Amino acid sequence: MIAVGIDISKKKVDIWMNNKLTILSNIEKDFRKFFGVIDRKDTRIVMEATGRHHRLAHEVLDSMGFGVMVINPYQSRHFAQAMNIFCKTDKVDAKILSEYAQRMDFVKTSVPSDNEKSLQNKVRYLEDLKGMLIQCENRLEYANGMELKSIKRLIQSFKNEIEKVSKAIKDVVKSDEKMKNRFDILTSINGVGETTAAALLGLMRELGSVTNKQATALAGLAPMNNDSGNSIGKRHIQKGRHDIRRFLYIPIIGAATQHNTVLKEFYKKLIDAGKPARVALIACMRKLIVYANTLLRKNEKWQENMIKV
Repeated sequence: MIAVGIDISKKKVDIWMNNKLTILSNIEKDFRKFFGVIDRKDTRIVMEATGRHHRLAHEVLDSMGFGVMVINPYQSRHFAQAMNIFCKTDKVDAKILSEYAQRMDFVKTSVPSDNEKSLQNKVRYLEDLKGMLIQCENRLEYANGMELKSIKRLIQSFKNEIEKVSKAIKDVVKSDEKMKNRFDILTSINGVGETTAAALLGLMRELGSVTNKQATALAGLAPMNNDSGNSIGKRHIQKGRHDIRRFLYIPIIGAATQHNTVLKEFYKKLIDAGKPARVALIACMRKLIVYANTLLRKNEKWQENMIKV
């Protein structure tokens, strides 16, 4: 078995294979030339998700018949720590990814469809627009004269764009039968609105095809122990896709305090046990991810009597 680790940046890629480092440009021609002579059936390729920079390599290698696993930086970082590797260079990163391919369970990552890529881009852009809108609104209190008029125009402009992008997101979902079915399952969960469902579909394509433990880890919501000997430290959540938590935080407040009876009971139970509100909300967020993953896997819609806390 050939284990290949690929560390990718905007313009170049570092490839560790057969105990040797090769540096290529991040272009299709180089990928096809280098990997064209390698046995596809006996090769495992692991790369990190690096925003948009890894997409070309993933798509080209998948089209050539290679099995490619895309992991998040959290996974590779903790794998390196387990191997007592703490330095960070492109060469070391590529070698670590090669070791990951050699030692860990290999699960091929499918290439997102055009609709999935479009949805992901629009969801992230919508979040950016909302962030810029909040920045402008925060300036209103201290602005006057020309600045005040300018900020008000910007606020209206951002609101208009948010409305347009939100509609575009709905159009993408409606145009894809499989995506629409998954969207309907997610919005059947009390407390999950259209924006939240679109965010989950765009940013967590794996939902429904991974274990619940893997799903919560991807969202950065898996609890992490901090114990040593007889000392028991505080539990923390693991780092994962932080944008998922950002999208879920406001909706989970409504779901856990008003709209979702199951989560409301769970939230109250934690608060009554003395848990801080933020800790209880994150626990509810984790439950919500588990529910979403379970329902998508079973292809079933939400029923409050079918899931017990």
